[in-house]
Amino acid sequence: MKTSFKIFSFFLFISSQIFSQQYSPGSPEWLVDMFFNQSEFPDKAKYFSGEMLNFVNDPTIGEELDGNANVNFYQIESAENEAVFKIEVEQDEKIIDFYCFLSEYENKWTINAVRRFLLPSFIYTVRDSLSQLSTLSSNDSTLFNTLKLFTATDTELMQYLKTNLKDFQELVSVFNNNIRDKADKYLALVGCNAIYADTKYPGCVFIRIQRFEDMESGFIYKTESAVLPDISIKDFIYIEEAVPNWYIYRMM
Repeated sequence: MKTSFKIFSFFLFISSQIFSQQYSPGSPEWLVDMFFNQSEFPDKAKYFSGEMLNFVNDPTIGEELDGNANVNFYQIESAENEAVFKIEVEQDEKIIDFYCFLSEYENKWTINAVRRFLLPSFIYTVRDSLSQLSTLSSNDSTLFNTLKLFTATDTELMQYLKTNLKDFQELVSVFNNNIRDKADKYLALVGCNAIYADTKYPGCVFIRIQRFEDMESGFIYKTESAVLPDISIKDFIYIEEAVPNWYIYRMM
């Protein structure tokens, strides 16, 4: 899947000049700030690696935005020579989530990939069409709730999980006790379409909102001793804790 950094076709600009925090040149934070928040990124090719070398002649997100958005970011995973940052770009009260992957080689940090969980346009069209109906059948109501979650921002998913945590906890309980009819009931209640365990990640329960081709999002419950999947350019592009032992995830 080709990565696209074009975002202007989805949102209108607002005038909101952002004053950048100062970071140490060459640091992971500096690279993320330069790529997403600054209107110019001189010599950016020197700070790209991997698949990003295919985009050295394209404008960065910051160059496209040209100071006309609020950009916030923070690190969500760190390893010895790798780092992953979550970036929120806010325009016209709409938020776009990005995930930036960096690597270090010979004491030099570079950006090697950027991901965005952007679904096909027809999914947003179906969601918007259902939102215009005054009454919905039971099946349509379940579909609408699922599509709202599937197209939600990370922040919205976190808040949804916190608000409905008791129902999610009950869903995991009935799943662990193999009470299928109740599991189906709670899945519909929380707007998700599957709950499963994966032998690769013992102690984790995955609650899938929806899946389209390789794109999937949902929630993870983990026991204290369980090990979460690694965040990576392929597969799990985003995992973040919402409340203790509960996480949001996205896959591509």
